[in-house]
Amino acid sequence: MDRFRAVLGLLDAVGCTYEVKETQAAGDAARFAAEAAAETVDAVAVAGGDGTINDAINGFHPATPPLGLIPLGTANVLAHEIGLATDPAAIAAALTAGRCLSVVPGQANGRRFMMMASVGFDAHVVGGVRRSVKRRIGKLVYVLSALRQLLRYPCPHLTALVDGRPVTAATLVVSRGRLYGGRYVMAPAADLATPEFQVSIFRRKGRLAMAGYSAALPLGLLNRWNLIDHVVARRVEVHARPGDPVQADGDTATALPVVIDLADQAIEVLVPPDSPVPSVGASRKTTCLERSYGA
Repeated sequence: MDRFRAVLGLLDAVGCTYEVKETQAAGDAARFAAEAAAETVDAVAVAGGDGTINDAINGFHPATPPLGLIPLGTANVLAHEIGLATDPAAIAAALTAGRCLSVVPGQANGRRFMMMASVGFDAHVVGGVRRSVKRRIGKLVYVLSALRQLLRYPCPHLTALVDGRPVTAATLVVSRGRLYGGRYVMAPAADLATPEFQVSIFRRKGRLAMAGYSAALPLGLLNRWNLIDHVVARRVEVHARPGDPVQADGDTATALPVVIDLADQAIEVLVPPDSPVPSVGASRKTTCLERSYGA
């Protein structure tokens, strides 16, 4: 937690006031966010990973202050997406002098997500991850889970409706942003500022195909070799294999059948002053912090 303490020190140095609230269980971050009043708080800064951010945004309402990030997680996908570095000075600058990016989250059966949701093999891998192991070994936990799922899950075809059009695939990743699992590019044309999804379609079924996809992702070959297809959409429905997991932002969010669509409320996200993403708004001076040891 040295990074967290360093960020607080920098906020102190420029005269920011803040309140630290530590989460103890799922739902705490959402409750803290819902309680943050725009009249007294300029930003809700989430210290943790993408899972903690996901929890928090499910408590946002129209009067909630902008979302700020203190990335402390395993992958920090949203932080990478907006160009936020992990050094304390960059984090503090985003919180105190950042610009606002308006992002319409996705939602899976009504639960919001900021970056991506998926069904099929990918969701089974995420569902097989134990948080206690993830804290000890980091991203390696996903490799181990993938190996287990290749033995257990048959990787069959699923039939989905993508904006009403039938699609057959073994895995679907429905993305709001370009990145996945950290800095890996999954959906190259996705744009947080545009309220739509880029749906990545893994068409080949079976364990061997999934092993190949899994190896290609970190090597940057999924898109370079055109191993997957992409379509732009605003709604995805999957009714196959009831009870199978659906992952969102790196955690199991719900189960099949699922409807994935856009939320009806945009969330303002504080991005670095030099972020490559388009944004509008003024700097923020005070911060409410949420800290989680479970992300």
